[in-house]
Amino acid sequence: MSTIARLSLVVLATMFGGFANAQDWRKESITSVGVEFDAPSRLERLPMQLGEEGIYHRARLRPKDDADYVRAQYTWYCDVYEFSSKKPTEGDDGLPDGIPEELKEKFKQMLSMAKPKTKFKEWLDDKDQKEMEIVVGGKPKKGRGKNLDYVHWVWLERNGYGPAKITYCEAAVYSFPEREVALVIEMPLESDKPPVPKAKWKGLIDRIVTSGAPAAVDASADDLDKKRDQYADTPEKKEALATAKKNIADLKGWDYFTQPNYIVLYSWDFEKPDERAKARKEATYYATRLEKMRELYLKHYPLDATGTRAVFPDPKSIPEVKGPTTGSKSEEEGKAEEAVEEHREAKKDELGKLRYSVFRLCAKYEQFMQYGQSPPGVVGWFSPASKELVVFLGGDVMMGKGATETVTYHEGWHQYADFYFDHPQTASRGTLHRWFDEGHGDFFGGFRYGVSGWKYIGSDMRHQDVKEMVRKGDYVPFRDIVHWDMRRFYGARAPYYYAQAFSMIDFLRRGPEKDKNFDPRWADALDMYRKVMLVHGKSKLASDTSFRGFSDDDWKKLEEAWKAWVNGPHWLNGK
Repeated sequence: MSTIARLSLVVLATMFGGFANAQDWRKESITSVGVEFDAPSRLERLPMQLGEEGIYHRARLRPKDDADYVRAQYTWYCDVYEFSSKKPTEGDDGLPDGIPEELKEKFKQMLSMAKPKTKFKEWLDDKDQKEMEIVVGGKPKKGRGKNLDYVHWVWLERNGYGPAKITYCEAAVYSFPEREVALVIEMPLESDKPPVPKAKWKGLIDRIVTSGAPAAVDASADDLDKKRDQYADTPEKKEALATAKKNIADLKGWDYFTQPNYIVLYSWDFEKPDERAKARKEATYYATRLEKMRELYLKHYPLDATGTRAVFPDPKSIPEVKGPTTGSKSEEEGKAEEAVEEHREAKKDELGKLRYSVFRLCAKYEQFMQYGQSPPGVVGWFSPASKELVVFLGGDVMMGKGATETVTYHEGWHQYADFYFDHPQTASRGTLHRWFDEGHGDFFGGFRYGVSGWKYIGSDMRHQDVKEMVRKGDYVPFRDIVHWDMRRFYGARAPYYYAQAFSMIDFLRRGPEKDKNFDPRWADALDMYRKVMLVHGKSKLASDTSFRGFSDDDWKKLEEAWKAWVNGPHWLNGK
């Protein structure tokens, strides 16, 4: 029996499939491409990650949780792609709408490396043909009633995923003037005999694929609540807000509001509309706290009068640290000056611009994990690529009271530091050492806001690890950890290293005021690191300069003073 005949039998079998019949359905409208289709109620549309590397990708839907996965283990997807044949006009960069400004250059490079796809078939042909089998190769289909006509595709991908190591793919491709829109289902097969999904899944696929219809854009719905946009009061902020709003446009269970320094995107369970008010209240609480926390970031790392970039230090205030040379002084100086000028030329357009940051709060953990592809146990992250801060609203339930607030302040620091150290006058863009960056994240996470303002309480999460490493003496020597990169830091003992980094920042920040035996040489270390990173952008040089001239005895003295601090009266346990 042919594959097509088997497909016909499966369609008939779905009439008796309880799963498909038990589903509630809704209209899922993707107004950015002008198409809507039927979607099972348990199929959730997630926002595309800001700046996600998908030039053609416009939307993704997937099951809400593993109860709706294939065999409760393997997820399946419903994706929407768009392919444009329209020639860019003068001033048009050819990029899809909604790409964050800081990622446009990256997308331009991607476009320049390969000819853009203008048809779905070109995109399909670009896949590894050795791992594919076309079952239905572009068969025209008439839409019923108001549904759109489409071209039908079915293919198999032997990609090693799912019980049968094969993914069944089915697509409806709609033609519009100068563009094509493809609605694609990707379902892991449970068996390759026959190579089609079981009836309960095939019934869902058939309804989705055949249901495409035109989606009208409601122009009046864009700004019904002007109050939400009130803080987007500059051209740069309005542009950033438009990108963020486009990211959640048409998504059920998502909304937004603005704060002076943050665009806040928040979600709730779209099957439980009564939870919307609760989610907004929680999002408002954490966004308001983050605004206040930003004042602490600014206190330690201030911006200049424009409020758009860090106060740039006087390069002459940085002492020279001697190191090995590979050429004559004139050659090295010439190369360095050339690199500095190239970097500053590339960054000149950013002078005077303020980054309007995105703060995204996910109501459900499955949603949070699916959006960021996060490992279990993570409840917040910052992306240097998209520049957004993402947290799970239920962090307190998962990790204890105050966890969501701690993570918000920690990851909020990473977001602020990414902006702060990306100065247009810096010689090159470097990556902060982990002891400095993660240590500061936990340091700011150790604050709580009350009626009297901010109060520092330390870290309950890191307290026991720090106490243990001081007692056992199994910490990383300071002279080593201040040079560790991500590869060394994010290993199997990463939580231990986080704890040490936090305790080092805690000591260097609070020690000068609290510890009468604090050596004045140590008090300068953190600010010197800041200066070097802003001027030169070189993390090794920053650590070398911060601890310049340290002998073995100097390092030992610092470590002994740190141990005494941890065992002394000024160490706080975060409670």
